[in-house]
Amino acid sequence: MHSLRTSICVAIAVAASACASSTSLKSSWKDPDAAPVSLAGKKVLAVVQIRDEARRRHGEDQLAEEITKRGGIGVPSYKLFPSSAKQQDEAAAQARAQREGMSGIIIMQFTGRDRTMTIEPRTTAYWRNDTYYRRPWGAWAYGWNSGWEPQTVRTDITVMVETRVYSLEQDKLLWAGSSQTQNPSDANDVIHDLAVVIAKELKKAGVLTQ
Repeated sequence: MHSLRTSICVAIAVAASACASSTSLKSSWKDPDAAPVSLAGKKVLAVVQIRDEARRRHGEDQLAEEITKRGGIGVPSYKLFPSSAKQQDEAAAQARAQREGMSGIIIMQFTGRDRTMTIEPRTTAYWRNDTYYRRPWGAWAYGWNSGWEPQTVRTDITVMVETRVYSLEQDKLLWAGSSQTQNPSDANDVIHDLAVVIAKELKKAGVLTQ
């Protein structure tokens, strides 16, 4: 007898589950007139737009680390724009970034979350292979002792993120993309997977020179 199996993958900020995450890029855009840029030795502002301040900071630390791994100097935006100042006007934000010597900005904006439930009914049909079930009384005793098993229920979480890469030196949007991550364990899971996917895409698109 099989036991009931319920596999539930939780969303951002919920306890980790056994389901593996996967990130895929659904659409992207590149400015055809933008010149390729190099991150080497340049400050890049890491921005994760999520309401919860603690998760924002964890996410920006993760994104800044991924930028630094790729030759830039990742700077979490909360160090320039704490919770009380992150919604200040555009001119003030731009002036602060210029004073700090930022060359670029990478913004990750969490745009949505979908929950999909799949119900998989269990079909046994023992009579196909078990000769006991071919006779009227062959499985009589076993039938009373077997348990009822409801269907298997699986819940999948999909998190949608929009990522934008700006050059402050060129004062323009270089690249933008929309992605989906299936069954992430937390926000850092999404950011790490996205950083890997997007870094490859930026190189392939010729946005980054290294």
